[in-house]
Amino acid sequence: MSIHRESYIVWKKSDRLRQGFTLVELLVVIAIIGVLVGLLLPAVQAAREAARRMQCQNNFKQQILALHNCHSALKRFPPQSGNFGGAWYAPLYYHMLPYMENNTVWTMGSTCDLAAAVGQQSPNTWVDLGYTWPTWGSVNPNSRTWLRQTSIPTFRCPSDSTLGNGLDWTPGDSSYAGNFLVFGGVNNITTVCGAAGYPWETCWDGRAKFSTIKDGTSQTIMLAEKLSRCDGAGAPGGTWWMRGIFRIGGTGGSQPNSGVPVDSYPGDRLSAVFGGGRGRDGVIFTYGIASRFQVSPAYPLRNSTNGGRCDRRLATSQHSLMQVAYADGSVTALSGTMDSQIWFWSLTPDGGDVAILPE
Repeated sequence: MSIHRESYIVWKKSDRLRQGFTLVELLVVIAIIGVLVGLLLPAVQAAREAARRMQCQNNFKQQILALHNCHSALKRFPPQSGNFGGAWYAPLYYHMLPYMENNTVWTMGSTCDLAAAVGQQSPNTWVDLGYTWPTWGSVNPNSRTWLRQTSIPTFRCPSDSTLGNGLDWTPGDSSYAGNFLVFGGVNNITTVCGAAGYPWETCWDGRAKFSTIKDGTSQTIMLAEKLSRCDGAGAPGGTWWMRGIFRIGGTGGSQPNSGVPVDSYPGDRLSAVFGGGRGRDGVIFTYGIASRFQVSPAYPLRNSTNGGRCDRRLATSQHSLMQVAYADGSVTALSGTMDSQIWFWSLTPDGGDVAILPE
């Protein structure tokens, strides 16, 4: 009986000693967890990036579908900027709106605060102009804010980390741009708008149709990514879906004239453009083999003096690949090491050169 009692006491002591983990065991478990997290984190990040990239591709598909719908309705594509489809002096992405179920936003181009001033935080009052001319004073009456600050989700890529860093156009910033050689016209790549023979209404209008894309719709890039903020080659720079209207008010030309605020989004370093064209501020969007895109440019929110390497004159992406949309509606990811000549051939709609991409 005493032997059994002693065995019981020994067992109870041993049981107490086995409660909990030793320091070594805890360190081993922590190390294992750390290794697992290290292995899983890149996979999680890759999955998130794949989802963002897919959303970006879907945005492209909606934009291209809108352009195709526009061509079906009006027998041509919109200009990079100009009079089109009932809107005066409007940029490409504004002209897309009625064909992507955003007609309500498009009609806001006729609602204007005639007393609007640069720097004014919100509209005071507004009137219906009786025509559509999106300007600095155009108002979003639903939110009582400026039309220029209206966010269009289809124009924003979730991988673009520079979104939200615009000046007075945020959240009207954008992550996409149009190929000037298609929408603006190869003959207008260095045109000084307003000069003799180059009226504001047509100086960025290539009058593009399917029939003018003679190199083939599957060979011609229409749209590409372009970061919403890109200061490396001059601050501020970036992409704004409403930027690209040339006319600045006053008399002359055939624009309606009823006291509309004078700043009407001149085409400049903030325009949704790549591949060519000359902005009203003198910026020349790079043409030819020098126009090849950038992927993951360093420090896009810094100017060149502070290490920024993002060039506002080029198509730019924060994906590891550049996503583009071709005229036939296909969306493709291009390698950051793509040959510059092949890139340029892919931009020209009627250059007689066909780009053969590597398998």
